[in-house]
Amino acid sequence: MSPTEEDAQTSPRPLWGPPDAPTTTQPAWDPRTGAWVEPGVVSPPPARRRERSGFRAGLIGGIVGAVVAAAVAVPVARMAAPDRPAVERQVTGRLPSEGGSGSAIVDIAARARPWVVNVAVTISPALGFGSGQGLGSGVIFRSDGHIITNAHVVEDTQSIEVTLASGERLDARLVAADRETDVAVIKVDRDDLPAAELGSVRDLRVGETAVVIGSPLGFEQSVTAGIISAIGRTVPRPGDESPLVDMVQTDAPVTQGNSGGALIDGRGSVVGINTAIGASPEVGAEGIAFAIPIDVAAAVARELIATGRATHPWLGVTGGDITREAASEFGIEQGALMIEIVPDSPADRAGIEPNDVVVEFAGEQIGSMDDLVVAIRQHKVGEQVALVVVRDGERMTLRATLGDKPDA
Repeated sequence: MSPTEEDAQTSPRPLWGPPDAPTTTQPAWDPRTGAWVEPGVVSPPPARRRERSGFRAGLIGGIVGAVVAAAVAVPVARMAAPDRPAVERQVTGRLPSEGGSGSAIVDIAARARPWVVNVAVTISPALGFGSGQGLGSGVIFRSDGHIITNAHVVEDTQSIEVTLASGERLDARLVAADRETDVAVIKVDRDDLPAAELGSVRDLRVGETAVVIGSPLGFEQSVTAGIISAIGRTVPRPGDESPLVDMVQTDAPVTQGNSGGALIDGRGSVVGINTAIGASPEVGAEGIAFAIPIDVAAAVARELIATGRATHPWLGVTGGDITREAASEFGIEQGALMIEIVPDSPADRAGIEPNDVVVEFAGEQIGSMDDLVVAIRQHKVGEQVALVVVRDGERMTLRATLGDKPDA
């Protein structure tokens, strides 16, 4: 049964992309009309329109919340509609793997599925609408009941229910969430859960096996597989939200409900928390998905558990990429152009000025504003770092003590 007009009046909907599919039926998403339809119902394709943008991204939770303000202008992100229920693409062990057969994927799935849970939430009333339901996934972080998921999955929720791989259902509570990284921690009252084995993005190789486990469209414990397509990606988000940086890209199929689930490497370790899908206007969403590096997610989760909030090293600048023409005028090849300096920020106190071009940060070459954002996040609040800037054609070294990014 397709969602009705009455449903639309009582359930919050994402601000972009398809509405959540009902969990009791399996309607098909028709990308031509932008609506859920009964299986087999299709519409004629519209005339194709050329678009300049080559990439868009969207969060993949069963519900969608806001996430973090951008320091520079970025493209608007959108939800990429699933073309069919993801259950049709579950791994059966016949995909190529590092061992030359699907046996490695079967072994990884059998080992890792107990680490992944389904997260069902009741959404708080918004904009005058009544409560609604949402779905996501989670990864068991500690055996004492702490579970990592996405902040946008549990934002503005009234209640949270977790379903273990065994089928057992448990009430959960929100410990804390961090919109900057889209990481949240929830907790159930258990002390005997199978905690996930965590890997590191430092060990990843582009092209190696990638396995995704989650609850796409509410189909719990679904497994899909592909490869690690890239690391260190920057993913723009909607509105004024700052981009997600240093993300892991995979072509393993994901869709709504996979948010908060596990991205697992060929060694069987969790290396990411799935959070977004991308879409090209020419080819659709197939083959582009992004995960928060587990190194980041785990560090944020530890802070959330210990203090209820995460700290974020902050320089206090707004900037953008320098054009080739401008770079030649500065006598450099590339860098991050400083546009605005926040008064009394670490950058201001260090003497950074508008129109400075940052070309080096803590010994690391900076080629773009994204490079600078990633470099800053690799350091700690209170740490002093050296920056090399080009001002009026001259290179100079400045020193800044990184602050804690103020809450938005």
